[in-house]
Amino acid sequence: MIRFGLIPLLLIVGTGWFAWASYRRAVQAEQALAAVNAEHRALMNEVRALERAVAAAEQGLRTLSSHPSVPRDVAVTADLTLADVRRLVENSKELDN
Repeated sequence: MIRFGLIPLLLIVGTGWFAWASYRRAVQAEQALAAVNAEHRALMNEVRALERAVAAAEQGLRTLSSHPSVPRDVAVTADLTLADVRRLVENSKELDN
């Protein structure tokens, strides 16, 4: 008689323990995902700020290289830097995808 009552009780307790453990794992996974999403948003904001800074620098270098009072070697260096900046921006866009 005790065996027939003990087995269903153990099954109920085991099922409850398994359900609780699964629930706790799901809650931890949800919290981890929320943290990753928050970090991703912060990094994307930083990337956008860097892109704006690069665009401003690119515009400044373009203005510098086209100004008539700038010596030719400085203008060539500015153009090379522009190409480098463009390459870096393109590489960062590839990383986003």
